[in-house]
Amino acid sequence: MISIRLSENSFWENRAEGYFFLLEENFSISPNLKVIEKDCYPHLSEILKKHKFEGKCGQSFVLSGLRAGELVQFVFVGIGKIDISWDKKLDHLRKAIDKLVKTMKNLEIKSGVLSIPYMHERKDLKISEIVKQIAVSAQIANYEFTAFKADKKEEFSGEIILTNGEKEVLAEEKALIEEFLFQGMTIGKAMNMARHWADTPPNVLTPTVFAKEVEALAKSANLKYSVFGRDKAIELGMGGFACVDAGSDQDGKFIIVEYKSDVKNASLIGLVGKGVTFDSGGISLKPSAGMTGMKYDMCGAAAVMATIKAISEIKPDVDVVVVAPVVENMPSGKSSRQDDIVTFMNGKTAEIKSTDAEGRLILADALCYLQKFYKPTVIIDIATLTKAVEIALGHFYAGLLSRDEKLVKELEIAGQITGDKVWQLPLDDEYKPAIESDFADLSNTGKSTYGAGTITAGLFLENFVDKNIPWAHLDIAGVASDVPGIKGASGAGIRLLVEYILKHQ
Repeated sequence: MISIRLSENSFWENRAEGYFFLLEENFSISPNLKVIEKDCYPHLSEILKKHKFEGKCGQSFVLSGLRAGELVQFVFVGIGKIDISWDKKLDHLRKAIDKLVKTMKNLEIKSGVLSIPYMHERKDLKISEIVKQIAVSAQIANYEFTAFKADKKEEFSGEIILTNGEKEVLAEEKALIEEFLFQGMTIGKAMNMARHWADTPPNVLTPTVFAKEVEALAKSANLKYSVFGRDKAIELGMGGFACVDAGSDQDGKFIIVEYKSDVKNASLIGLVGKGVTFDSGGISLKPSAGMTGMKYDMCGAAAVMATIKAISEIKPDVDVVVVAPVVENMPSGKSSRQDDIVTFMNGKTAEIKSTDAEGRLILADALCYLQKFYKPTVIIDIATLTKAVEIALGHFYAGLLSRDEKLVKELEIAGQITGDKVWQLPLDDEYKPAIESDFADLSNTGKSTYGAGTITAGLFLENFVDKNIPWAHLDIAGVASDVPGIKGASGAGIRLLVEYILKHQ
């Protein structure tokens, strides 16, 4: 784990194994760098230029030298241009911290001092928010999944000591900075927990095992937890959940976790996460290559459970309930078939055109359940739902579908702050004929002549949400795993959801 603490001492008054510098493009030699020139490297700027270190985002360079009689490492990391928007600066900051932590690991630097960088272009982007982003980024940069390696390494442990050149500012804002530092550490740890679940192979992380993991989480965090399986789902009329679950020997689990704040009559935010621990496609079997990585089809469920874990520690003044339908989608003699018609909890029906469009079936019943047994003031569902969103947006933006423009704007801003970026796609009625069926209320896949698979999936889900409740659908299929720079699960959506919730307390 990477621990982070604030120091009220000046930069060089802190003793450590490393001294870290985040440098912008065309940087000048700052007072802190002049100390290195004075004590170790009189021609520091020439050395950096010789090694083509220019402060570009992603660049790094290391020098060794003596400090107070001890050998230390001077680590220089590029943070990029200064004449860019505040959200791009935060993106560069996160990349720089990622590079810094990986350098710490590679060189086994157990402690290092870092001066908090400033970004003045946005008045409400305070130093506390910058510290929070540093904390989140440091935690997720240290993550490795080695659980099934015979010679697995111990997790790297290191400390980053944060200093502020303006000591009086640090003193004035210390409580707020400490709170945001705690938030960042908490969110980063929650993300790594979700990534661990998602990276765990599907023969180990079955729906039952995942339910037990969540139960342990809920008990440790004093959260209300409930779960039921296939039989109860059928009793409740969850035809969507039951038809997907039917093909597997593993009993599906429908998991509910609740966070209750100390505020009377607080607003209730409802989160729904898709949890398919392995998606073979069912009878509409995927090709062999298409099944690789289908353990990540539960990243939505992992995201909402990690979110409520973080919320339980941060304790905002808002209530949260998360619902996760968790199943395997497998072929067997008990599997649902193409041409089957299923009835959902709200009485609507859908004709199954493809058993590989299973996520929307379980989400539909989860959305119905959430509204029947709770009274959410807003609903957000998150799912690795369509390949189409990856084709449309690639690996840097999640798809966002909603008719509530206020909710859209709030999620967009939360995405800019956290780096969990979203891009709105049109939830337009012109696409509705794509999901019409001749024999049922809906078809579970859109007609190919309409294309727009992510949009038609969102329109399908809209049928299961009360029009008076603000609702957003997040399709994270393109950002949940194996994105550039990350092996395996990324923890997508967690920072976004926590940020959104904290802004609504």
